[in-house]
Amino acid sequence: MNVRRDRRKSPMTAEQAGFRHPLVATVDAFDHIERLGLNGNAGTTLTNEVEAMNAFSQVLVSGHAPSSLQVGSKIRGNIASTDDEFRDMSIRTILDYVDVARRYPHLKLVNMHFAPKRWIDETQNQYQTGTYDRLIDGIRQVAAFAERRGIQIVLENNCAYFELNGIADDVPAEKVDWADKNQYYGVSPEEWTQICEDVDRPNVGLCLDTSHACTYAHTFPEDRRRERMLAFLAKPHLIRHVHWSDNYLYDTRGRNDSHVSVGKGSLPTELHRGIKRLDAVILLEHFYTIDELEQELEYVTAL
Repeated sequence: MNVRRDRRKSPMTAEQAGFRHPLVATVDAFDHIERLGLNGNAGTTLTNEVEAMNAFSQVLVSGHAPSSLQVGSKIRGNIASTDDEFRDMSIRTILDYVDVARRYPHLKLVNMHFAPKRWIDETQNQYQTGTYDRLIDGIRQVAAFAERRGIQIVLENNCAYFELNGIADDVPAEKVDWADKNQYYGVSPEEWTQICEDVDRPNVGLCLDTSHACTYAHTFPEDRRRERMLAFLAKPHLIRHVHWSDNYLYDTRGRNDSHVSVGKGSLPTELHRGIKRLDAVILLEHFYTIDELEQELEYVTAL
């Protein structure tokens, strides 16, 4: 990576900045990655924009598999679905993405979301539930396909959806009953790591999304949120990828997936330092302006 306070100075390597691997940027920052010495993340656009991504084929190191399907309207995929046909379609969508991703010489890591346990809304009027056993089997199917193509799969912790569940900002965390709410698997740090261990495949690890983790921490009273955030680092050997953002741990903005630049929110500094020490591909999962990106690189270098 290249982190410069003065653009006339020589670029700083990832090792000099304290990282085990070069940092990764999103598609939006691709005009700047050569100068900043960053690698690239392909996002979910690969299957539709292969030619557009070809210009960056030498810097693409990770990709994000689609989490939705077009079935009449756009709906959430579910590899754990109790509907066999829809489950197969959801799995096939991820396999197709992996098959495209392997065309890029340095792209060896594909991220995927977990499946919904339950999701019912006006667009998801069918295919609404998934089971744990089917989730584990579905991930194993994806893992086997990916392994034959030299690809690692990483499993991303999901959000706790306050707004989409109609939970008002003035409702205290302890008053929310999540039993009847729309939820995904892999939201809590314990379930997130347990799923990875139950899948038990050498090419399957975890992806930590720090902004998502903050929404989960908001399901607890304020005095427990710091501990709940740090719990995501309890098994660092499983974490192979990070979607690194900041968020607001102590006010209701943190109930949303805010994706604040690292250092601009209120997530614990200890969490950020722990992330920097990980043996993982770390993606700055946002791009706002080049000035903000350079400020963020200065912050994470100084951690």
